[in-house]
Order: sequence, then structure tokens, then C-alpha cells
Amino acid sequence: MQPATESAQPLIRTARSGDASGIARVHVETWVDAYAGLLPEKHLLRLKPESHEVAWDRRLASLEGRAGTLVAEADGEIVGFAHFGIARDDTGRQTTISEIFMLYVATDWRDQGIGRALILAAFDALTSGGSSEVSVWCLAENRAAIGFYQRLGGKRLPSARLERVGGADFPVIGFHWDLPQ
Repeated sequence: MQPATESAQPLIRTARSGDASGIARVHVETWVDAYAGLLPEKHLLRLKPESHEVAWDRRLASLEGRAGTLVAEADGEIVGFAHFGIARDDTGRQTTISEIFMLYVATDWRDQGIGRALILAAFDALTSGGSSEVSVWCLAENRAAIGFYQRLGGKRLPSARLERVGGADFPVIGFHWDLPQ
């Protein structure tokens, strides 16, 4: 993957079924890079784009034509993505709050405004869909993500929760935004 040049501005668009491979590649690459030292190494080493591609292919086929996943594309290549929808509470029931479930930008493309463009496009899509608030959760030890969400004006939620990854529980913290109506 080649990093952006000054003239290369990624296109933000709704994901299509054919994007599964690119999304899976970015998904695995960013997990291995961003979570090294935060998640069990054994778990990170087991991550393979091929297995994630199957899951993304199914997910995108069920979302075809809807803005539940956005991608950043540069020179025909996926360089980032955001996946979002109606949030679920601790019991798995849907709530009235939307959630950005995943926001990842390929390592070589970070610090170029792509994450910001993706999250703002997701906010717009959620607002258009009638959402008035949105949350996002990240590992409590992920300082880069925490700083990013704070710079975007996210208000830290008062309660942390645990998420199971690779057979272990990890604390995650949430951020909240009120969306314009």
C-alpha cells in the first residue's frame, strides 16, 4: 500500500460487496499494528485477512446499498473504513443511540485526515438516518484512539466495560457525541 501524496485525496464512499478483501486487509493490518502490546500476541498472530474477508463479504452483502460501512479509497485501493449502526446495550438489545463499531485506517495512511473524514461521514450518514447521538468504544490502553476521539470533541462516558478478545477480557472506554438535527 502506498501512502497518500499531496494530490491523492481518498474518496469516502459507501462500501460494496466487492470491498470485502480490501476491508479485511486493512482490518487485520491495523489490529496487528495498533494492538501490539495491548492484546495477546497469540491472538494477533492468528488474524488472517482471508478469514476476515469471508465475514466482511457476508456483512457487506447484507448491507448492500445502505450506509452501514464506509470506505476510504485511493487509487482503487481501500485504505480505511468505518462500520456503524444502532448500538446494543449490555444485554444485546438495540438502543436508540447509534454506535461506530469500527474505525480503522491503514498504517501507511494514518495522520492524513482519513480517520477524521470517515468518522465525520459516518456522523452525516447516521444523522440522515435519524440518529441524534453516537458512541464509540476503544481499548482503555489505546492512547492514540483516546486522543483522536477527544480531539474530535467526544465526551468520555462515565462507565467502562469489558470486551472479550482472544479469550481474555479487556477494559474499553466510550466516547459520546450529540449529532446535529
